Amino acid sequence: MDSLRTLISNFKTEKPAAPPPTVDGIEPVTTRDQVKWYRSLPLFVPGDVDAFAGLFSNNLATMLSGAQMLSSVLPAEIIYGRIVPGVGLSMLFGTFYYSLHGLITAAKTGQTKLCCLPFGINTPGVFAFNSGVIMAVYYAEGGGAQAAETAWQVGVAANFVQGVVNVSLSPFGPHISKAVPMVALLGSISSVGIAWLYANTMMSEFAWPLVTMAPFFLILAALLAGVKIPHVPTTVLPVVVGAILAWISGKATVDGVRDAADQVGWKPALLRLEPFQDPERVMPYVGIAIPLALTVAIGSIQIRAMASNAGDEFNLCWTMAGDGIATIIASFFGSPWGMTVFIGHGAFKAMGAQVGYSFMTGIAFIIVCFSGLSSLVLSIFPAEVLNPIILYVGLVVCVEALEITPPRHWPAFLVALVPGFFNWAQQVASDFAAAVCEQGFLVDGSLVEAGSNAACAVSARSNEAWTLRPTLVAVRTFGKGYILTSIVWAAMVVYIADSKFGMAAIWSLIGAALSAFGLVHAEVVFLPWEPEGDASFHWELVGGYVLTAGFLVVIELVQRFKKQPSQEPKDIEEVSPGEASIERV
Repeated sequence: MDSLRTLISNFKTEKPAAPPPTVDGIEPVTTRDQVKWYRSLPLFVPGDVDAFAGLFSNNLATMLSGAQMLSSVLPAEIIYGRIVPGVGLSMLFGTFYYSLHGLITAAKTGQTKLCCLPFGINTPGVFAFNSGVIMAVYYAEGGGAQAAETAWQVGVAANFVQGVVNVSLSPFGPHISKAVPMVALLGSISSVGIAWLYANTMMSEFAWPLVTMAPFFLILAALLAGVKIPHVPTTVLPVVVGAILAWISGKATVDGVRDAADQVGWKPALLRLEPFQDPERVMPYVGIAIPLALTVAIGSIQIRAMASNAGDEFNLCWTMAGDGIATIIASFFGSPWGMTVFIGHGAFKAMGAQVGYSFMTGIAFIIVCFSGLSSLVLSIFPAEVLNPIILYVGLVVCVEALEITPPRHWPAFLVALVPGFFNWAQQVASDFAAAVCEQGFLVDGSLVEAGSNAACAVSARSNEAWTLRPTLVAVRTFGKGYILTSIVWAAMVVYIADSKFGMAAIWSLIGAALSAFGLVHAEVVFLPWEPEGDASFHWELVGGYVLTAGFLVVIELVQRFKKQPSQEPKDIEEVSPGEASIERV
């Protein structure tokens, strides 16, 4: 109750943003009495169509990719009868929640061009929960129908824990946002944009170059250069072109549509309490849920900061609480996947969207998830046809962050991108190794199929596989907890660039603490004296951060001893020609 009172208090006392200047000759509304909140913005504008296409296709592709990943361990009844309807209901709640949040914010601030925060499925979290919780439990239980039921229940319960953590952290969001350098926040969310939204999507897109290449550059021409067909939404032409090419090239087929039609049927979300009957089963996997919850919380702060940079000021406490509540709803109705505000607010605002696209996404999702139409839609419009919009969003996220990053902090921004790539590379490498093993083995020149009487000596998806070489250990370690790792490393670089070595040392010690408990560089949370995996390497990680902090403290003390006057750091454009080569090196 104290957390709830704090949350409500923060919402009431947060100062509204200064009213924007006159827009298109229309004076902004500055008080709630002048306009009712539900009339503060139009419920639909033409730009909502383009934004709807991007948000809906991204979430639909994520949901079906996660469903396909689980199809090897869970039956269709669980995936399409429990998980997908649960996602649909939580999407309806979240999209309406943030649409209403946008209307209320517009009424409070007088903004007439406000774009509400986009909302959707936590994409990296889907793959983390699928592999780290559901599939891990399934194989630990020995496989089979009962193992599948147990795996689903544990995944749902772990997702509930994630939602509770998110709601509990919401009152502290404003304090976290003040304590963390802006570049660290924006750089770490950009790592999601460039690794998961752009690189991961491009990997599937380039498998269909004839179908996907032209639509991608058509979208860039429309959104970057303003090349449009009059009275036609920006993204319609690229999507239609892609769909036609998919059908002409045989990538989309009538048989695929016929198979997808088998899943059509009324499958509403139902309250499911069986995953919460045995809390002890989920305890070993709380270590995965907590870091993901922290990632979502930090992500909400980052996305809200990017929206603020675009001119839209949202209440941070309510933003973080919305993610947690939506995730809790998802778990109560059978979904093991967390929900979060979505990357791409700036891109959607540039399309001219306001609140209608969010309403439309929620309604569309409840229809496709409750009716079984989700796979049918993708059989007609393959994900690869819709994904060029996601590629654009991934690029815009990074561009927005870079635009507000001072040039002297560019190194910090680049450092923040790397852990996300390591996290993505781990998934790609596991998929590659598993695909190789599935092809079978040569024994005395004869092919032996995998699964008969031969198998890989080490499972491609096991933790043991990542210990075979030091470089593999590094990829796995640096990619785990990558959002928090990005923040710590970027903050250290920011303070070093600003000659604040004492603050850099503090952040290095924060990294040591996070590493000691497995919140970064590990699969699960643990006590420092009971580390996961190689204990010696665990203490090397902690020691590396502590040693770095020690050197930074020495530098800080030497500077203070010399009593050198502090100098304001110069950005690249402020450096004189004679200094430029030295500064850039």
